[in-house]
Amino acid sequence: MRSIINTELNYLKKIIILLIAIGFSQEFHAQFKYNFETLQGDFGDMVDQPINWDKNDWLTIGSIGLLTYGTMHYDSYVREFSLNNQVYKNTLPVEFGRIWGEPLTTLGITGTFYLHGLATDNIANKKLGFEVGEAALYTSIVTMVFKYAFGRERPRENADPFSFHPFSFRDDFFLSLSSGHTALAFSLSTVLAEHIDNDYLKVLAFVPAFMTAFSRVYQNHHWVSDVLLGGIVGYSVAEFVTRLHKSNSSSQSNLNQDKPVSLFFIKIPL
Repeated sequence: MRSIINTELNYLKKIIILLIAIGFSQEFHAQFKYNFETLQGDFGDMVDQPINWDKNDWLTIGSIGLLTYGTMHYDSYVREFSLNNQVYKNTLPVEFGRIWGEPLTTLGITGTFYLHGLATDNIANKKLGFEVGEAALYTSIVTMVFKYAFGRERPRENADPFSFHPFSFRDDFFLSLSSGHTALAFSLSTVLAEHIDNDYLKVLAFVPAFMTAFSRVYQNHHWVSDVLLGGIVGYSVAEFVTRLHKSNSSSQSNLNQDKPVSLFFIKIPL
């Protein structure tokens, strides 16, 4: 029986330590507005989001839930098809997708961009490193809440996609929904895309994230509905973080307070 202090929780501790070190750096305070206080304030804004949600936000939440539930009815078919076609299981594209979603990949990119920005006095790279880490931290927290709240059994343990054990803290077997690797992959790709001006490169930035989603299903670690929800979580949180910082920068430049940033980038008009 595995301890509940698994790799995901260890990752959370590492990213928190890294962001605290960045946030309390004198260089960071002197040359870059985003610090540990910013991290706390942004997290407070995200936690307060449900209070400010309007009917479009709640419709979006409901649509995501219905889409995830509807996809669950196809999970078994996709799993069976994947298990019967394992020729590419250990190929480079599949392994690359797995690696892109690994916590250490996000940690490495966070530290690399920040340290490079610090060494070269490149504020843009410092900001990028901070946003990658911040989005990953919030994404991991949301993902862990989902995992323990749903307690869904992984496909490698049970062929029934509707096997749930809510608030089961026994082991990793019941942490399938949502996919943490996919959420981190989309969080990382979304932040990178937001810092790219070229539209073609923006699209290219998401290719590794989709490969992560594919690899998690193809290697029988997650159901399709797991990676669907994980991708939505990672994308939404990363968009929230980057747009919040853009909104704050615009507000300071124009001396006007922008309207609150919503957690959901895609709106469903009514």
